[in-house]
Amino acid sequence: MPETRSGTRRESRTSRAWLPAAIRLAGSALLLLALLLAPSPWTLPTDTNAPVLLRAVLVSQPLPGQEGSSGSATAELLEGPRLGERLTVSVDQGSDIAGSIPYNDGDEVLLTQLTDATGGEVFAVADRSRSGALLIALAVFALAVVAIAGAVGARALLALTVTGVVLVRFGIPALLSGASPLVVAGAIALVVGVSSVVITEGFNRRASATIMGIGGSLIAVALISVVLDRLLAFTPFAGDPDLVNLFPILGGNVDLRGIGLAAAMIGTLGIVDDVAATQVAAVEQIRRADLRAGTLDVGARALAIGRSHVGAVINTLPLAYFAASLPLVVAALIAPGGIVSRLSTETVAVEVVRALAGTAGVLLAMPLATASALLIGVGEE
Repeated sequence: MPETRSGTRRESRTSRAWLPAAIRLAGSALLLLALLLAPSPWTLPTDTNAPVLLRAVLVSQPLPGQEGSSGSATAELLEGPRLGERLTVSVDQGSDIAGSIPYNDGDEVLLTQLTDATGGEVFAVADRSRSGALLIALAVFALAVVAIAGAVGARALLALTVTGVVLVRFGIPALLSGASPLVVAGAIALVVGVSSVVITEGFNRRASATIMGIGGSLIAVALISVVLDRLLAFTPFAGDPDLVNLFPILGGNVDLRGIGLAAAMIGTLGIVDDVAATQVAAVEQIRRADLRAGTLDVGARALAIGRSHVGAVINTLPLAYFAASLPLVVAALIAPGGIVSRLSTETVAVEVVRALAGTAGVLLAMPLATASALLIGVGEE
């Protein structure tokens, strides 16, 4: 009988432990659904000069071109009002391009509609359609996260999805509609930070302390970005040719310089979240392991852990920016002239400023989150 009662109590504790996790998962799913269905007050502008792409599948082996002309194949449309229709499309195999992969029967491709010399309609293969392979890769990744991290991993995936929806449906349209980039970036960071922490942690002292640490560090990132932007006298395009190309589409009501500053805030959010959450967890575990430890002692131990953590991740953000801008760096290094002159151009300096601002946010997140956890009393529950 005692063993039966003990087993019943263990089962009861297990069920009670799963209940909050299930509630958070359900609440997170409802939040995601609300964000997907809620109307956005902003709309994305349309680039009328960009080609319309349609998914199709090649149903015949492409024939080679003759005398310099493009090859041809039969393709079946997979979307649009002409779904299922078969068309003859031109195919450039790119055999004269190093590293190109020829198209074959059964390949899923992207078609673009062109106009020939007589004004007639012509379809051509613009690229491969990789949506199927990407969906499979994403599904495998999600399954791996859930298999290894369990309910915590599932909540983290939901938080990541919420972040993507907020950015695509609300954040980027707001930026391109003329709203203040710093205000939009701050709002995005606040919504994403709060929702991510609440989804993964729930409503408790740990979540509150983490949010305070994230908020303080992001404010610092914004201020540092603004100061360096003014000090280095960046142009509205911030050395980015893509922004130059967007100017005719967006018009003069969009603060292009501010978009770069917003990118610095959003880009650093993930690592700042990691550092802040780790520090809050460190304070909690130290307090629970030594109930007699004073606040200053707990803070000193947590900061020691934080220094080791920051030391390990301090190069993460600069390396991420370096990797993202590697073609730019290579082009600057192989250009003629002194290396200092090449690296001091606006195009390179902008990336350096973003890396510096983001790294400063990571550095400040550690003491800010630690202080917030001590102030709120994390671990004293």
